[in-house]
Amino acid sequence: MNRYNHSVANKSNFTADEWDLFRNVPFFTTLVVMGASPSGPIGVIQESAAASEMLRTGLDNTQTELMKVLAEDLKQNLTVHQLQSRDPDEIRAKGLAACRAVATLLREKANPEEAVEFKCWLTSLARKVAEAAKEGGFLGFGGTQVTEEESSALDQIEVALR
Repeated sequence: MNRYNHSVANKSNFTADEWDLFRNVPFFTTLVVMGASPSGPIGVIQESAAASEMLRTGLDNTQTELMKVLAEDLKQNLTVHQLQSRDPDEIRAKGLAACRAVATLLREKANPEEAVEFKCWLTSLARKVAEAAKEGGFLGFGGTQVTEEESSALDQIEVALR
């Protein structure tokens, strides 16, 4: 049973490590999508720009206390992460594990409204990244907006967040 079912979650509900996970999971989720179908240098810039925009402004209209606190924290403390691995499979595994861990924390320490808002925002972030650059075209012509690999990554993220 969720002991926080009727309360409002905020930063004080979480340990420092748990809060770091909330702050880092958007970054890892972005990498899961970006690594699913490499876009080339221009595509990487477009996808990174979409993620940055979503982190800067995509949290402006949040409704729950949890998301408002997270938004403020990310705006004040947005850092670039260094990865130990460049292996796409390892990055995907780490990103999906982070999504599963956040889903567990949300079940245990947040109310249902907060959990839904966070999960929807995170999947929106992933979708924006997937849609940011066309794959397989030539000089901006043709190509696919969201590849099968990216679509699969989005599905995997959604499953991990359940």
